[in-house]
Amino acid sequence: MGKSQADIVARILNGLLDQEGEFVEDPADRGGATKHGISLRYATGIGLDLDGDGDVDRDDIIRLTPEEAARLFRRDFFEEPGIHRLPAPLWPVLVDWAVNSGAARPLLALQQTLNAFLDLRPGLYPPLVEDGRMGPKTRRAAESALALVAPAWIINAVCDRREAFYRDLVRRDPTQRRFLAGWLRRTDSFREETPA
Repeated sequence: MGKSQADIVARILNGLLDQEGEFVEDPADRGGATKHGISLRYATGIGLDLDGDGDVDRDDIIRLTPEEAARLFRRDFFEEPGIHRLPAPLWPVLVDWAVNSGAARPLLALQQTLNAFLDLRPGLYPPLVEDGRMGPKTRRAAESALALVAPAWIINAVCDRREAFYRDLVRRDPTQRRFLAGWLRRTDSFREETPA
């Protein structure tokens, strides 16, 4: 990874840490106790026993450092799902959504966006399987699309899908409504001005 790419990753990780903040334990949050964006539900899933007592609980979340959170963000929401293999302009919007909702959702939204782009440019690349998994076909399709349009077009379309996801989530589970405004603000923070 080149210096400019490393700088982009550092900005993404620092932005996530700024967004996520300190320890919170909101009973309405399905992720449970959370610190620096790392939820108890996620920590349990990866066996994050930071205090070495044989279980993963809120005490482990309390012990979490920003450096450990950044390491987990990079490993589990950037490298492991393969987002790092996509063009760098797409990284911030995809990694942020991955941290918030898991990596499959933003990758699925990207695949749906790239397939919709084929309506404008038929034959540019083969239609993608919309499976939420990163592979060489998704990477090539993203590169092909970005060779023709500014990244803002793709990024904003992914943001549209992210917004629709949150609105649908709240429609299906009204207990999550209290989080909607924050989710939408966060989504909008990634939107970019599209060239004329």
